[in-house]
Amino acid sequence: MGRATLIGTRNGRPPSGGGDAPPPGDEPVVLYARRKQIYPQLVFGNFRNIKWTLLGLTLALYYILPWLRWDRGPDAPDQAVLADFAGGRFYFFSIEIWPQEVYYITGLLILAAVGLFLVTALLGRVWCGYFCPQTVWTDLFLVVERFFEGDRNARIKLDKSPWS
Repeated sequence: MGRATLIGTRNGRPPSGGGDAPPPGDEPVVLYARRKQIYPQLVFGNFRNIKWTLLGLTLALYYILPWLRWDRGPDAPDQAVLADFAGGRFYFFSIEIWPQEVYYITGLLILAAVGLFLVTALLGRVWCGYFCPQTVWTDLFLVVERFFEGDRNARIKLDKSPWS
């Protein structure tokens, strides 16, 4: 059978009370762990190439979508995706949503939430590995880090060296 110990003690002894010095050899339990530095290594292969391609497409969509033009006729904004707060309307390509049509947005958000749930349940690893914004931006920051600090071995060597 196992031995029962008290939480926050060593050797199964209760902590001393009354401000007395702890008995010799009874060090306090340290609950703090230093952060371990992670040094990702550069990876090559087909899946990595697919990931870089999808990263480029995702970022292109993110940056180009606000600049796309859409002809809605005279006296209408010509931006494809626009939230017109002054006019109280939302434009999404050929769809124009007024404030009294908020139920469309509500339905769309509910469908998006259910869709996100289903996609995450069925293809969670694909989402997290290729499309998730956190993954996309982390990969981009790793490229910047590799440019300024070098590859994995150079970063390890740099971290072990003294400050200059």
